[in-house]
Amino acid sequence: MKSSFHPTDKQHLYIRQPLGVYYARLYSRRKTRWVSLETKIKAVAKIELAKLLQTHYTVQDAESATRKGNATVGELAEIYLHSVDLDTDLKPASKEYRRKTVQYLLKSWLELRERIPSKVTEAECKQWASQYHKNFSPTLYNNTVDSLCHIFALAINRGLIVRNPALEISKVNVPQKRLELPSSEQFRQIVEYIRNSGAATACGCGDLVEFLAYSGCRINEAARVRWVDVDYDHQRIYTAPGKNGQSRFTPLLDSMRSLLERIKAEPRWFRVTRRKEEGCILSVAECEKALTQACFKAGAHRMTHHDLRHLFATRCIESGVDIPTVSRWLGHKDGGVLAMKTYGHLRDEHSQTMAAKVVF
Repeated sequence: MKSSFHPTDKQHLYIRQPLGVYYARLYSRRKTRWVSLETKIKAVAKIELAKLLQTHYTVQDAESATRKGNATVGELAEIYLHSVDLDTDLKPASKEYRRKTVQYLLKSWLELRERIPSKVTEAECKQWASQYHKNFSPTLYNNTVDSLCHIFALAINRGLIVRNPALEISKVNVPQKRLELPSSEQFRQIVEYIRNSGAATACGCGDLVEFLAYSGCRINEAARVRWVDVDYDHQRIYTAPGKNGQSRFTPLLDSMRSLLERIKAEPRWFRVTRRKEEGCILSVAECEKALTQACFKAGAHRMTHHDLRHLFATRCIESGVDIPTVSRWLGHKDGGVLAMKTYGHLRDEHSQTMAAKVVF
């Protein structure tokens, strides 16, 4: 049945039938845009519509100001954030983080919002940066500087300025996170505590923890792996495109094969039936709370989903797998640069252990 849009008693608010989903009807450059509000509840749709209209018309006014050549930095920031919202390669959390950096930028440099880009100097940017650096973490500082550069880049693209005054701001080094990973015995205990917790999703959470540790997958990648993705003939598992937009194969380790056999032998209770219908291997898609509690009981440092990816890489390198190979298994696109930075000390420790065995 062909769907169609039906007006409601609220201007710009339509309902798409027979789906029952509410949409906003917007006008941009004499064209109609239909934007899903992703809800079937009218009260919620009205709230989302108000937010959308505020952003839409703010961006429209900002675009008009740039065409006239009198756009302020604040208006360019709205255009930048709108482009971030439209970027399909960014996760929602990443979009929210970039919005956070712009908010912090404009709060920490109050007069910047109303300034004309051509009137902002490199010296002013450096002065702001020196103060901002004192109050925020190195990571947030660096990312806020990036957002400032992106905003001025928009001004260049629209012919408002010829040089980016923020490019001369120096970045700061971000201290490398120290990996506090469990021993093999602690990891075994962590899995046992999760599986014996008595929760309805106990087995599913245990499966997820082991799957992440044995594959090196990111949490969103693991959640999408299906039974048809397991290639027993070639001893590998297909992983759909994730963070960097590329698919890859991870090795089917003996521990993973054992896990898959146990899952097949005893079907799990799925928290979301759609996942079962799609043939997903894992019955749950997150287990952060269960993992935290189990780490505490096992006397191990708290781990996140992503730390299990580190655990996979660490065990591989400690077992003698070279870093470029581990990097490919993790799905890195830099040929091992990031893996070398993160796990290089493990390679050195392994090298020293092997050297101690050399006898003349």
